[in-house]
Amino acid sequence: MKKLLSSLTLLLTGCITCQEVELLPEERAWLGSYTEGQQVVFRSNRGNTNTATVMKPQEWHTNTDCNWMESGKFQPIFSQIVLRPSSTYNDKNRDFVVNLRKNNPERPADLSFSVAGLDCLTASKEGEILSKLQRQACTLTTTGKTYPAAYVFRQGQNATIYGGGQLQAFFWDKQDGLIRYELTNGEVFDLVSR
Repeated sequence: MKKLLSSLTLLLTGCITCQEVELLPEERAWLGSYTEGQQVVFRSNRGNTNTATVMKPQEWHTNTDCNWMESGKFQPIFSQIVLRPSSTYNDKNRDFVVNLRKNNPERPADLSFSVAGLDCLTASKEGEILSKLQRQACTLTTTGKTYPAAYVFRQGQNATIYGGGQLQAFFWDKQDGLIRYELTNGEVFDLVSR
């Protein structure tokens, strides 16, 4: 009986193919239009400059062996972009990171940010797609550019600080990526160039 079951399992799993899950263009837009090695420059209201370097983007699928019996018929996708700032605002969580994970093509991707330890997970739920997203107008003091509906993430509202970091808020635009971040001491860094 055991031989029959294992033979049947082998036969069934050999005949079933898995579907690679892909990000939709509007989901992929969260990663910004960053390229590896790009220098993203910010200047503060106190005259300080911080340059963040874009690290090599990462993207991979899981369940690549198509373990249909244990993991299902999909091969989830995970995408990540990392900006490494020249200034350290949190010893344990130094980088500015955006993650997208999509497990099923029929559901929206889960989006998470970890910006120097200020974290926000906007995991989609049934009927509540990206429920923690908040928008606010933002005009950069460095360039004068206005974003009428930038995404904002604030400590205690839709984000949580981990590891004693210095960030209290950050602003994100799907086209320009990180456009502003605010420290707990009142210093505000606006995007200068990318």
